[in-house]
Amino acid sequence: MLRLRTVGRPGVGTIIGMSISLPALRRALVLSVLALLVLALTASFATAQTEEVEQEVDEALGEQVVEVLPLRAGLIDPPVTSQILDVIDLAEAQGSQLVVLQYSSPGGVSVDLDEVIDRMQATDVPVAVLIGPLGVGAQAAGAAGLLWLAADIRAVSADASVGPLDPVDLADLGGDYPLQQRVEEFVDTADADADLAGRLVDTVVPADELVDAGIVTLAAQGLEPLLVELDGTTVATADGGENTLRIRAAEVEVRFHSLGLVRRVLHAATTAPFIYLLLVVGLGALLFEAFQPGFGVAGLAGLVTVAISAFGLSVLPVTWWAVALVVLGLLLYALDTAIAGFGPVTLAATVSFVVGSLWFYASEALALNAWLVGATTLTVFVFFVFVMTTVLRAQAGPEGVAIDDLVGRPGIVRSVLNPEGHVYIDGALWRARWTGEAKRAKVGTPVRVHGVDGAVVLVEAFDQAAVDTSRDRDGASVAPDV
Repeated sequence: MLRLRTVGRPGVGTIIGMSISLPALRRALVLSVLALLVLALTASFATAQTEEVEQEVDEALGEQVVEVLPLRAGLIDPPVTSQILDVIDLAEAQGSQLVVLQYSSPGGVSVDLDEVIDRMQATDVPVAVLIGPLGVGAQAAGAAGLLWLAADIRAVSADASVGPLDPVDLADLGGDYPLQQRVEEFVDTADADADLAGRLVDTVVPADELVDAGIVTLAAQGLEPLLVELDGTTVATADGGENTLRIRAAEVEVRFHSLGLVRRVLHAATTAPFIYLLLVVGLGALLFEAFQPGFGVAGLAGLVTVAISAFGLSVLPVTWWAVALVVLGLLLYALDTAIAGFGPVTLAATVSFVVGSLWFYASEALALNAWLVGATTLTVFVFFVFVMTTVLRAQAGPEGVAIDDLVGRPGIVRSVLNPEGHVYIDGALWRARWTGEAKRAKVGTPVRVHGVDGAVVLVEAFDQAAVDTSRDRDGASVAPDV
């Protein structure tokens, strides 16, 4: 039978189910506290051991880092080589196990190739270059192929190719670089077929022939297969030793890199069609702005695009007389629009623009596609002959209205006068120049025409007091047209 009784002083507590003496309760409490202390110490010790083990594992994994820089198809240019050098420096500073470059490139342009090669050969971190991935017909010509030869690990996908390596730099178009000597050195170091050096300089050598010649370290169809195949590979280090790669999925951290925003923009600025289009669009925007009052968004965009294209023109091998013909063609189009000739000047502008576009670049590898030239020429022709003509006619005001007749008429500002812009007068839009005391006139400001300057009306602030004292013959006040 269960009894309920009070233990100890009244109000201390109750025990349900049985009577327990005070000494027994104290012993139980002491044992419980001791047990809790033992458990806490054990847990603390176990946690410390776990953290120590995890730290050791993290340190071990930290040494198993692979730095990967996949590059989109394009030229090996200064932004790309700067990124390659940065990745190598990072790998060396953090003790990474491997640096992997993957690219497909038609060559290099305006790069210090020996600086990159020397850095690759001086570091103790192995550098692998994969010409791939599979399915894109990857290639490595010029400087891109020479970088591949200089790598510690040379990998290719099944449909890749290397060469021709001449010219090594498209900007120099061969120059005096000792290309043949460098290629022979790399081929000899790799114990590959000696005849391969001459073939790489002058021709395109497909992947299967590269493998047969013994220059390829391994064939891989992508980054993941490459890393799997590299596990256990022994690579010679810069100090004459050997480094056995340990790349296992459970132990390695693959860290991908990419060009930063600035380098990405500059890299895009060495794309041949992109630079050509930037120059045309930028000059077109500036010429459009020349026909407008003031300087607006089109002018600012034109300055930016022309500046970017100027960088590209300084890097890529261009034919300067051809660039001059493209610029001349655009200027002739603008002149033709201004005089509304649409005859011999239009023909001269078109011929100049087409010839300059077809010979724009000095290297055949960068030659513009005929379809691109044709489409661009047609767009420029339509823009100047039709669009710009329509805009200028709209700015000239309605037919049958002489600009001198507007003197004394009121109007409303329709685009900010700073100092030039547009005003709305008698139901038509007119080019205007602000001559008031303020620096500019905002949209919606009432104005009055007090003079003309060619095709531009000169306006000042509308004086309401003067209007109130000036009545027409019917007694109606003259007010701004809205």
